[in-house]
Amino acid sequence: MPKVNGAEVTAHVSTKDRYFTTLPSCLLALVNQTVTPKKLLIYDDGEHIDLRQVSIYRNIFAMLDIKGIEWEVIFGDRKGQVLNHQKALEKVDTKFLWRLDDDNVAEPTALEKMLEAMEDDVGAVGGLVLHPTHFRKIGDLASNAIEDFDLGLNVQWYTFDEQKEVDHLYSTFLYRKEAGKHGYCMDLSPVGHNEETMFTYEMKRAGWRILVEPKAVTWHLRDNKGGIRSYNDEALWKNDKKIMEEKLKEWGITVNKYKFFVLDNGIGDHIVFKKVFDEKLRERYKDSTIVIGCCYPNVFEGAEVKLVSVNDMKAYYGNLDRFNIYKWMWDRNWVLSLDQAYGELYK
Repeated sequence: MPKVNGAEVTAHVSTKDRYFTTLPSCLLALVNQTVTPKKLLIYDDGEHIDLRQVSIYRNIFAMLDIKGIEWEVIFGDRKGQVLNHQKALEKVDTKFLWRLDDDNVAEPTALEKMLEAMEDDVGAVGGLVLHPTHFRKIGDLASNAIEDFDLGLNVQWYTFDEQKEVDHLYSTFLYRKEAGKHGYCMDLSPVGHNEETMFTYEMKRAGWRILVEPKAVTWHLRDNKGGIRSYNDEALWKNDKKIMEEKLKEWGITVNKYKFFVLDNGIGDHIVFKKVFDEKLRERYKDSTIVIGCCYPNVFEGAEVKLVSVNDMKAYYGNLDRFNIYKWMWDRNWVLSLDQAYGELYK
């Protein structure tokens, strides 16, 4: 049974221009939770339509009424999601808040499973946030350590079985109002890039545990229109990246640097590369964590490097042509040796 009653939870959604794409699915998923929240707040940063006059929303609001979920649509200031999340934090009178994005579709037990994980020392619980078109089991590179922030392989994007304690969360999560009293970073742009990381890591710094509960599953539909994708100014993301860098410095965090090598080829190629790696590349990249994605890991036994599968590298990069040594040689009409080619490829 959940450790926290649904009556102690307010759900909130910040939405922009997704009235007729993903927002209805998001709200219907909330209606159909096995444990329902006390209230739903919808912050509308878009056209400020009276949704009560729109057929699909008239039905959704009626379903919320039937389930006993209080609801309110609040017209936002069109200044971005961070402001809306901050307003929700300040407005609610429940002990817990469930933050949702407008392209999230939570499975029926998502809230129930997060509530079950909400121990007294836990500040926030996130679930898996899965992309239907990129559905994968967790690999060896995935990390929610703050030092791996730049790696961009959030554990919530993958499937796994055991609950994990992490440094920060992404997208949708349940959190304790007390743990979030520091508030959101209001210096961020309207896109709010990395605002969830900043918000939840501050909880960690204050002594709260942050968890990922894999039994709580939300599907991320990633609509390419609306939401933060309404903004096309690259300067907004640069602004937020600079703020994140300043935060990391303030926190005393040194971000891990990684150097990736990929060998999607035969054992002979692995042996040639190992020679080049030992003679040149290891020293060249001594200040980075060295990751080798390969087919024959036994070649690197005792090499003190991180070994992962080629599939892990495909998940990270997508197309691996940049690491194809034979394509590299062909494109350059290479006539020298394979080991010299490896030295140039990874210069």
